[in-house]
Amino acid sequence: MNSNPYQWAGVAALLLAVLFPIYWLHPVNYLAVTNFQEILRDDLMTLNGWDALFVLIGALEVYVYVMLARMCKDQVNGELPAILLYVMAGIVVVFTSTVLFDVAVAVGLIPEVTSSVMFLVLGASITLLVLYSLVALIFAISLLIRFAALPTLIKIFAIGILLLSLMQLTIILAVVNVFLFPVLLVLLAIQFFRNDHSVEVV
Repeated sequence: MNSNPYQWAGVAALLLAVLFPIYWLHPVNYLAVTNFQEILRDDLMTLNGWDALFVLIGALEVYVYVMLARMCKDQVNGELPAILLYVMAGIVVVFTSTVLFDVAVAVGLIPEVTSSVMFLVLGASITLLVLYSLVALIFAISLLIRFAALPTLIKIFAIGILLLSLMQLTIILAVVNVFLFPVLLVLLAIQFFRNDHSVEVV
C-alpha cells in the first residue's frame, strides 16, 4: 500500500486553485457599476458567504504552505525555505484575520464605516501583501539556489513564485496573480500527489 502524507495537501491545493480566482474575480463584476471605495465599504458592512469563502481560502493556503514546508525539509533539506513558508503562512493568518473588521461592523463594535476605517483596512491589507511578497521572493530565491536538487515541478513552481512576488510588489500587475497562482497550485498539487519520496508500506 502506498503511503503518501501529502495527498490531502494535494487536494487542498487543487481546491484552493479553484476557489482563489472565484473569490478575487468577484469584485470585478462590480467595478463596471461602482468604484473601488464603494466595493470596499459594502464589503466591510456585510458579513456573508464571501467572507466565509475568504476564511476558507486563508485556511487552505496556510495548510498548503505548512505541508510544503514539511516537504522542503524532508526532500530537499530546505530548512530556510521551510522557515520562510511558515512566515508566509503566518502572514496569511494575519491577512485573513482582517475579516474581523467585518465581524466588528456586523455586531456593532464599529458603528460606522468611515473613510478612516476603510483607509486602515486598506492600508493594513496592502502592507501585509507587500510583506508577503517580499518573503515569497526570498523563499523563491532560497529554493532556486537548490535548483539542481529540486524536482522538475518544484523548479517551475519556484520560478513562478519568483514572478508572482515581483508582480505583486508592483501592485498594478498583481491582478495577473489571480490567474498565475492557481496554475502554480495545480503544479504543486501534482507534486504532492506524486510525492517522489513516498514510502511503500507492505
